[in-house]
Amino acid sequence: MKYAAPFKMNKIESAITKVLGKAKYFGIYDDATNELKVIENNEPGGPAFFNMLKVEGVDVILTPHAGPGAVNASMKYGIKLFYCGDERKTLLEAVKDFQEGKCPEITAANFEQYH
Repeated sequence: MKYAAPFKMNKIESAITKVLGKAKYFGIYDDATNELKVIENNEPGGPAFFNMLKVEGVDVILTPHAGPGAVNASMKYGIKLFYCGDERKTLLEAVKDFQEGKCPEITAANFEQYH
């Protein structure tokens, strides 16, 4: 499975940022290959970045924030959104939490509590 999270900096050890659509970078972790990389967000300012992440093969986005545009785009592109908490953490820490069942899914029915 491939996971993504929004980053402020182009560093694999970056903490996940609270902005999703306006993130400058995305960290991507592939648990099949144990590869972690950072890519630049070429579509800042809205849900258009979902296409970029779909091309990368991302299955799940771990984020502390998601608005209605992100929820709609996640359904369109088949990439699920999960709340990773508001505390500072890295992508690998968020993936561990996700794998332990600690990250609730963000959906059209509940996104307002994560917005």
